[in-house]
Amino acid sequence: MPTPFDAAYWQDEENEMYEELLPLFLAALMAGMDGGIEALPPNIQPLVNPVRFNEAASRFAREYRYGNIHNITETTRAQTQAIMAEWVRSGSSLDALETQLTGIFGAARASQIAATEVTRIFAEGNAQAWITTGFVNSVRFNTAEDDRVCPLCSPLDGQIFDVDDYGYKPPIHINCRCFNTPVVDLEAVGQQLDEILGL
Repeated sequence: MPTPFDAAYWQDEENEMYEELLPLFLAALMAGMDGGIEALPPNIQPLVNPVRFNEAASRFAREYRYGNIHNITETTRAQTQAIMAEWVRSGSSLDALETQLTGIFGAARASQIAATEVTRIFAEGNAQAWITTGFVNSVRFNTAEDDRVCPLCSPLDGQIFDVDDYGYKPPIHINCRCFNTPVVDLEAVGQQLDEILGL
């Protein structure tokens, strides 16, 4: 039977985590699309292309599976193995090991991961909905504008970034409450309208 020191154990954990998160992933992505549509001006909302969104969502799902889920599992693996190796060396009691592992596998960490990942997936749903219109190339970064805004996010408030710039797509950190809003390229909208009207 695989133990936390075996690669097979962590591969099983990664697969199980993905299976557990998949329904939440899909719900957050679709909610992100809906939220992205609502954030657009009413005359741009009908331009969201569901076929292009689904294609982008499929790509993101694959990348998320082999990127984010893998990274969460790898972080947990490294922390668990280090704690267990130190516990074996120290000869401490099983209670001591359980106490140390609670920080890794406890409810607080699970809650942080869930909140952070839902924010990440929702933001991706927003971005992909905006991109499919053909008229959103950039976004405005927004903080919650309260006394809990962190030093990482505070200087970004109100700044404009490329819609695909993952460095500035929330979450910036664990439990990040920031969000992006679309910046519609009104010049491109006008040019498209002129073409349609033959002007």
